[in-house]
Amino acid sequence: MKNHTIRITTVATLLALALQPASAQEIVVSAVAPTSDDYALSVAWSNIVAHQGGGLSLTVVDNGSVKALRKLAKGQVDVAVIGAPHYKDATQKKGKFKKDPDDLIKKYADVRALFAIRTSAAQYVVRTDSGIKNFTDFKGKKFAIGRPGGNAGRVTGVMLKVHGIDLKTQADGQYLKYGPALEQMANGGMNGTLVWGGMPHAAVDNASRQMKLRFVSPEPSRLDAFRAEITNGQYYVLKKIPAAAIQKAYGGRVADNGDQYFWTFPFMFVVNKSMSADDAYVITKALWDNISEVNKTSIALSLITVDGAIEALSAELHPGAARYFREKGMLK
Repeated sequence: MKNHTIRITTVATLLALALQPASAQEIVVSAVAPTSDDYALSVAWSNIVAHQGGGLSLTVVDNGSVKALRKLAKGQVDVAVIGAPHYKDATQKKGKFKKDPDDLIKKYADVRALFAIRTSAAQYVVRTDSGIKNFTDFKGKKFAIGRPGGNAGRVTGVMLKVHGIDLKTQADGQYLKYGPALEQMANGGMNGTLVWGGMPHAAVDNASRQMKLRFVSPEPSRLDAFRAEITNGQYYVLKKIPAAAIQKAYGGRVADNGDQYFWTFPFMFVVNKSMSADDAYVITKALWDNISEVNKTSIALSLITVDGAIEALSAELHPGAARYFREKGMLK
């Protein structure tokens, strides 16, 4: 395992790692963003591994998903979090990976999955005074569609297209992280933004104390058309969020606008096939044998169960992870 610069993300992680022996083998986990559920899960996972001992430690960083897969292929991180459709794009040199060099594309074929989760999702939040109540109302509006270089903007463009809006000519969609976008919204300089993560979302919760917000979602009836337009669309789903759940999550400070639908897909935790079967088995077992403890840490993580851990994977399962799920009776 190569040495990497350590980035400690929480005091708890720092204390846990401090208890590890000097010879501990560091495994760097690259999550999507500090507010994403996969990041929170990874931090909990790192604490579990540290508590168990055994010579392994997990360090959590954030790089988005596209950048993380590239870093994994280059050996710069050990575990990356990538959407099932995005990984398929990478192996086929499509989507955000269509300009990647051929030698990197070949390395993507050596990626293996440990498991997947389905919690974080793309949600669109707008100022209530923006006049945006439906997805079709984004026409002519200024809003953020995701971080520069990320996949969310591409997906949003296709989603708008199937709702009859050309992002290039009929809307002012800007590549911008949701933090700065929410600041611009508070100043009246932007109508809305895409936010990635679970619910309640800390950034949305904080913003709701400065301005009146509402959620706006794609129409479920357009999902089939969307899947047909985007690469590897079969992996995309709409996650229904009941209006009552939104009201509970934000204490009534964010208008639910009725039941909402956030787009998402299985988020795979992937490694290089060169990771030893023993290491892959140990860290996979550490998480799922203790998932009930992880479930207690937040509302979003309470929804994670082992039942969907190996469903709709677009990467081959790592032998070490397969051993664990075979022991659980989930694989033959």
